[in-house]
Amino acid sequence: MTNLKFHKETWFYKPLLAALFLGISRLPLHLGFLVFFGLIPLFSFFDDHPSIGNLIKAGMVFGISYTFIALHWVALVTVPGLFGLFILFSLYFFLLFLVLSFGWNHLHHFRFFFVIITWVAFEYIQTFGEFRFPWFNLGYSLAEYLPLIQLADLGGIYLLSGCIALVNSVVYGWRKKPLIAGVVTVCILAGWMGYGAWRLHTLPVKTTTAQVGIVQGSIPQEKKWDDEYRDWQLDIYSKLSRELAEDGAKLVILPESAIPGYVFRRPYLRHYVTSLSKDLNVDIFTGFPHYTRRLNSSDNPYLFYNSCTRIDTNGHFYPLYYKNILVPFGERMPLLSIFPFLWNFQLGQANFEYGDTLAFYQFGEYRYSPEICFEVAFPAHTRHMTQQGIDFIVNITNDAWFKRSVGTYQHAMMARIRAVETRRQLYRAANSGISMVISPKGEILRRTKLFDRTTLMHPVQQCPVNSPFTKFGYWFAFTCAIASGILLGVAVVMCKIKKGGETQKA
Repeated sequence: MTNLKFHKETWFYKPLLAALFLGISRLPLHLGFLVFFGLIPLFSFFDDHPSIGNLIKAGMVFGISYTFIALHWVALVTVPGLFGLFILFSLYFFLLFLVLSFGWNHLHHFRFFFVIITWVAFEYIQTFGEFRFPWFNLGYSLAEYLPLIQLADLGGIYLLSGCIALVNSVVYGWRKKPLIAGVVTVCILAGWMGYGAWRLHTLPVKTTTAQVGIVQGSIPQEKKWDDEYRDWQLDIYSKLSRELAEDGAKLVILPESAIPGYVFRRPYLRHYVTSLSKDLNVDIFTGFPHYTRRLNSSDNPYLFYNSCTRIDTNGHFYPLYYKNILVPFGERMPLLSIFPFLWNFQLGQANFEYGDTLAFYQFGEYRYSPEICFEVAFPAHTRHMTQQGIDFIVNITNDAWFKRSVGTYQHAMMARIRAVETRRQLYRAANSGISMVISPKGEILRRTKLFDRTTLMHPVQQCPVNSPFTKFGYWFAFTCAIASGILLGVAVVMCKIKKGGETQKA
């Protein structure tokens, strides 16, 4: 009786155990290796042939637990937003578990393969739509393992996730064929590590003499938009920028919304930026909010943007870059164009407009392109930049919202994967940290501590290689999505055949 009761409750403890493994692997505890065991409890759960009701409950337990462990810091920005994520990911994971369980039961010889490719397809699909929030990719757990993440230059973060799922499936086989499973696991990891070691040793990287500096102003979020502290903030950026200029920097990068106001609408702020670049004889790259008037009449006469640009040594402003990918609910209420009445709901979001183009800037003989904050979570964004021929990437962000939480660490580690995928150096300027310079190999060359008011500087590193991911993009994720759809169709047909046979026997 005890064993039967325990078996019936696997909808609870197995998804919970999986969520614990996967969630903890995303924390800065140096336990990223736990991701290689995170799917094993789910395999065991699917072996129990759960009912629809248990799949619903499992999706809730897994979604809420995983979200709480890995994304609890969202509450620092918005408590309702965190509860919204509980609901959203509970729904997502229920649907995923429903598909995985169905395939597991009807694709006996291909069930592990089906789980691997479907999980990758699930991660890929999360990059689309206005609710996109691709934070749970398995591959990010390996961000601290430099040799392992080198594989991302072949198939992006999705290839890392697929390999992790593969290792999980092989490890699960240890209970039946421990010797074979052990040998296969060692071979997979050896090949994986071998590729990483080879790439780290052979990737051509040239260090130039062009010095780029990053300013970390560490402005508290509660003071950032207060006019009483505006001059104080500008003085901080002036002082730190001057230190970099005196040390030899020719490009100084300030964080997202470093200038606390509408630079193009307030002459005082515009004069400040132009004077700074002229006086220091450096290029300034900085973020600030911007707005324009709508061309047609509307209840909302202005278009607001999260923007950034380059200001050269003559004080000339280059065309603005408008952030293309906005944080759902944080920077824009989803579905506003479909349901205009949502303009009346205010949950603290900015309701910025989407930018629709990339921007490219010159620094001496080097070309670079920016991304703002959340955009670093989207491989397609950095890939499209790299395809246009850039030497390095500038990522500006303001993570002061997250205080000293793990959110700052998770956000920063995404930048490391983007550098490896594209084989381009990445400069990350974060208001309160973690600011970093990341090499084309994914090495963290320089980094700051959280809430230090400081600077860092490093020369541009060039890599002449265009990675396979840059050239061919989502070949792995797309192939997984297509293969998953085909196998799901096969599973449906087999299910109907099985039911037909049972009906004839009856």
